Formats: sequence, structure tokens, C-alpha cells
Amino acid sequence: MTYVIAREYDLLVRGVAPQEAGVHGLPPESFDALRAFLQTPVEGHKGQEEVIARPTLRGTQPALRLQQWVGVIRTPDGTTVELLPKTHDRAGDADGETVGRSRALLFKMLAAAGDNYRAALPADLDPAQMRLFEVVLRYALEVLRAAIRRGVPHRYREIQEERAGLRGRLDLSRQLRQPPHRAHLLHVTYDEFLPDRPETRLVRLTVERIARMTGRSDSRRLARELLHALADVPASRDVRRDFTLWKLERGYTHFAPALDICRLILGELNPLTAGTAARVTAVLFDMNRVYESYVAQLLRTQHPEWQVQTQVKGQHLGRVLPQPSGKARPVFALRPDLMIHPPGQPVVIADTKWKRLKADRAFPHGVGNADAYQMLAYSEVFQSEPGQRVLCLIYPYLAGLPNHLPDIQLPGGQTLKLLTVDLHQETPTIGLHGWLDQRGLEVNS
Repeated sequence: MTYVIAREYDLLVRGVAPQEAGVHGLPPESFDALRAFLQTPVEGHKGQEEVIARPTLRGTQPALRLQQWVGVIRTPDGTTVELLPKTHDRAGDADGETVGRSRALLFKMLAAAGDNYRAALPADLDPAQMRLFEVVLRYALEVLRAAIRRGVPHRYREIQEERAGLRGRLDLSRQLRQPPHRAHLLHVTYDEFLPDRPETRLVRLTVERIARMTGRSDSRRLARELLHALADVPASRDVRRDFTLWKLERGYTHFAPALDICRLILGELNPLTAGTAARVTAVLFDMNRVYESYVAQLLRTQHPEWQVQTQVKGQHLGRVLPQPSGKARPVFALRPDLMIHPPGQPVVIADTKWKRLKADRAFPHGVGNADAYQMLAYSEVFQSEPGQRVLCLIYPYLAGLPNHLPDIQLPGGQTLKLLTVDLHQETPTIGLHGWLDQRGLEVNS
């Protein structure tokens, strides 16, 4: 079976690939299955529809240009494509980073972006050295194990059965219809405290599916242990209905992280139909969203007194002049990545940009005009309070860039700050805090 490790914006070609960095060949059948799946529109970072890969040509070979999505994809014939984050430090090997370093970076960011990957793997397992598909499955098992160890949710269920002895309440209506040859048996109704409920049924089905998908013996062994703990729970037969019925009582809140795991395994990893015949198994993450969540979590952790909002909706840049109906229709929706509310200071608007600045160019190192125009639009709508208006563009740090980039004064009096985050530091910092602290002292003096 073919196993391909690619990065964002690499090229996948149909057939044999040339010996060239960033170009990967796939068997024709696998490529065709991927082409159908990867061109299915999905919801992107700002709510707009986009595709995971764009069709192109490399010479005469059909090809797919990957976008900012990372994760793992498996085709029906077993071909697996592992998509890792693009390089931000080109020192080292020809691709800029080792595969292990890219995996470690991805899971560090995912751990900050959501609860699914905050479970601790056993000390003898190094996720940077495991294939991404297996790491996803093992993290899922570890989260479920932690939830099950703290107690499997139960609830009372009404049981109706025919038995020799009385238990609970006698069902008189059914007993009166009992035929003479079964008069020695009683129809009873009673309540029993059972683990059979929507949440546990979904977890049972999730563990069963992981046990079938994983290729690691230790993961299969762990799955069997969890299935033993859920021996009295049937697997879900109506996944959609059980998800709608998911509701945990106060004593079972420790089971809440299992919801996202079940959605991941039963949703994203569930075989998806692409086209008419191709069936592809995939779990993918939009790096724009992951990076935004990672930066927001860094800010919240380092400055718990700040209020940090993400993807604020409901505001528009303009309105259509009143129509005959008398109602003005809003147009040009605005959705800044981050709104930061430092105590006692005006709001700061920031956008996270999962892009490579160009260290070999003069300042502003390739920052796009459209990004600056977008920040001006945000400022007009979201920064109505008096005072100095601060806008930030936050990029990943790239070797060769200055540690501190100059501020940019915009025509309306706004200050545009270009900040970078060194993702390979153990605890990255964002340079916004020092400037805000200094400004706070000036305001209070």
C-alpha cells in the first residue's frame, strides 16, 4: 500500500512523480478517488465555501494543488496521504523540517485549539514518530479511556417483561389478556439503572470502529479493554438520533469530551461518498482555524485578565439604501479573527495569518495589500470608542525576520502592528502584551 507524506500546497500528480521536492505521485485509481473527494466544497475559515485541493496540470499529468488543510486521507485501495503543516523554518533538511517535527508542531497546536488532543499519551509513545492516522485514533482512545475510568453514565430505564416472579409493578391490562397456558407467568414493569443510553451507545460504536481501523496492536488491545468496560452497552444503531439525544446530567460532565471524539470518528472518519463510486476516509483540519485558535489560547493563557473573542459575527461594512420595503439590507459581512479587550483600554482588533512572510524582501516583507485594507474595514466598524486604535496582523515567525517589526501608521490614525509567533518555542509569546502594558501606564499616569 502507498503511504505519501505531503505538506500544505504540495502537488499530487496522477502516476509516477518526478524526483522533485513537493511533488508526490499516486496510483491512478487512488488519484481519481482523491480528486473527487478533495474538490467537494467545504466551509472555510471565514465561512466561505472552498475546496481542499485545486485541479491543475504538471506538464501533461493531471495534478492537485493542496491548500491549507492538514490531516490524513485514505482511499479504498489503502493508499494513505498524510498532510502536514508547511515549513516555517527552512533550516535543516531539504523540506525545512523533519516529519517528526511537523507532527509535533501540529499536535501542539491542536492541543491548544480543542479538547480532543489534550489527553496524555503513554510515555512509551512518541506522536512525532507515529503515523498521523494512528495518532488520531490513539488520542481518541485515550480521551475515551479517561472518561470511562471516571464512570460510565447510567440512567433508569423502564423494563417490561414476562417472568415467573413479581418484580416492580404488575401490568394488569397485559396480565388479564394472558392465555391460560401461560397463567403462571406475570407481566411486570420495573425501572432498572442501566448504562444503555445515547451517549454510551455512541462511545461503544466509536470504540468498535477504532478497533477495526487501527493497525497497531497496542491500540487494538486498549480498544478491547474499553469494549469490556462497555459490555452491557449496545452499539448505536441510529447515530444521528443518538447525537440529538446526547444530554449529560450534572454527575456525568466528565463524559463531555467524548462527544467531540464520537463526532470525529463517526463523522469525519466515517467513509464519505465522493462522486458516484469513490469512498474516502479522511480527517482534516483547516490550518487557518487551528492557528487562530492556537493564538487565541496563547493570549488567554498568558493574560487571563484579557477578554479574547474569536470570529465575531453580526457586523457589516455597509447597508443597501432603503428599498421600497423601507428596510436597509446589510452587505459586506465582517468577521475579525480576534477581538481583544484589555482591562481599561480600547479594544484591539487582530487577524491571524497562516502565511509565510518573506524575510528576503524589504519591510513589510510581503504583507498583502488586501490584508491591510481588511484591517481598516474592521477598525471602522469595531473600534468606535475614543482613543488610539490598534490593529494587529499576527504571522508565524520565520528565520531571518527581525524580532520586532516596525509599526505602520494608517491614514485614519490607526496603528497597524505586525507581530510574529515562534511556533517552535516551547511556550511561544506574542509581542502585543509589552506594548499594551506600556500604553496602560501612560493612560493611568
